[in-house]
Amino acid sequence: MGKIITKLLIITLILSIYIFYNLKSNSVYYAKNMPKGEGQYPELVMLIDNLDWVYTPDIEGIKYDFDGTKNIINALEFKRFGNIYSDYTEYVYSNRDDIVHRFTKGFDLKHATRLRVMEVIDISSIDKNKLIKEIEEFVKPIIDQQPKPFINLQWLFNLIYQDEFK
Repeated sequence: MGKIITKLLIITLILSIYIFYNLKSNSVYYAKNMPKGEGQYPELVMLIDNLDWVYTPDIEGIKYDFDGTKNIINALEFKRFGNIYSDYTEYVYSNRDDIVHRFTKGFDLKHATRLRVMEVIDISSIDKNKLIKEIEEFVKPIIDQQPKPFINLQWLFNLIYQDEFK
């Protein structure tokens, strides 16, 4: 009886580790294919939150920074998309205009600063949709190269994250 319980525990542990790994490493693929509400960007969230788990293809000019915060850097176009941690996660995007845009986890524009002169920019003057399209175009090659999972757990991913991205 003890050997059966031990084997069941080992099988359960191995299965749990595989499911965790599958959901993390394929999170961008799953986020891209999940139902989402208008104004929700789960693939951007999953890409940055799980950058150290997902496939990071070699793309000319694109570099990945895993030191502390997670960042995707396009050295050719002077763009950077990543996250910062304060009391909660925020996402940061900066472009060649040297403006740093800070977003909440729900991708609401929270703050913008022009770095060279440390000028706070009125966020009502910024076209948020245009800015998010620019971020999406920047990371699109990475998102498009995410492999299809060997075992597709889309249903489980949707179950876990459906309320977060409504």
